[in-house]
Amino acid sequence: MQSLQFLSGNWQVDLPLLAAFTWFAWVGSVTPGPNCALALSTAANFGPRSVGPHMLGVAIGFSAMLAAALAGAHGLLLAVPWLAAALKWFGIAWLAWMGMQLARSRSLSDRRSARPPRVYESTLLQFANPKAWMLMTATVGAYQGLARPGWLNGLLIVAIFVGCCMVALVLWAWAGAALRQWLADGRRLAWFNGLLGLSLVATAGWLALS
Repeated sequence: MQSLQFLSGNWQVDLPLLAAFTWFAWVGSVTPGPNCALALSTAANFGPRSVGPHMLGVAIGFSAMLAAALAGAHGLLLAVPWLAAALKWFGIAWLAWMGMQLARSRSLSDRRSARPPRVYESTLLQFANPKAWMLMTATVGAYQGLARPGWLNGLLIVAIFVGCCMVALVLWAWAGAALRQWLADGRRLAWFNGLLGLSLVATAGWLALS
């Protein structure tokens, strides 16, 4: 195994596995999903700075999920079904509500029909986000041996994944901000918000049936 060794071999990092995980984290973060769609629509409607609370919520929620899973607490939600169900249905209800509000928005920065996500909403959304669960499960299953000791393994996984998520959300927010002038036309904005809003509602419906 090719590895970096520190402190006379007490710390070890598998470099090929680290490179593979970094690529996996980047692809998993930048590909479309609820978080990316919210970053895009929020920046397009309210400007890039308004995406900050959403990004912070994603970082808190997903890092908490990863850290808990790596620490062995993944089974907690399986052992407490009502807690898992409560988190799931909160995320479904909020995602559907945000989608409907977004679909109704007809003017930039119209906070009467839509608003940017709040930190706690984006944090809790991660526990109902199927993409987040898929990425977390794959990470725990395939990358537990990335580094030693265990705390270093967990620190690297959380830091790399959160870093990739933040860069990806910045790119999606930048794309949304770049569309603001083009979306100043009410008809274009109506179509844009309608399609994105319906996609969020459809995601919520799929979650409810799964």
